[in-house]
Amino acid sequence: MSTSVLELHPGDEFIELYKVLKIEGWVGSGSDAKMLIAEGEVLVNHEVETRKRRKLVPGDNVIFGEEAVLIQASSQPAPTPAASDKPAKPAKPKRRPSLKF
Repeated sequence: MSTSVLELHPGDEFIELYKVLKIEGWVGSGSDAKMLIAEGEVLVNHEVETRKRRKLVPGDNVIFGEEAVLIQASSQPAPTPAASDKPAKPAKPKRRPSLKF
């Protein structure tokens, strides 16, 4: 079984279970994750968990098949996307209302 670590950055108190499955790449979509959780395919702290939005906190362990991830707290702030990643949208000119008499 391979184990990885998922860090929660300051300000993030928890992460929902179905999101962990998506972040780790174990499923292709949130609906796939929710279906597998509902079917009892996911363990949290070595117990079957069927709550899709279970709030995971540092110290929780998630197991799916032969994969596992440990939730840990990080002392580093969350990375912020660079401003140049998204091109700025040009401002739309305001239209003046037309008045008809």
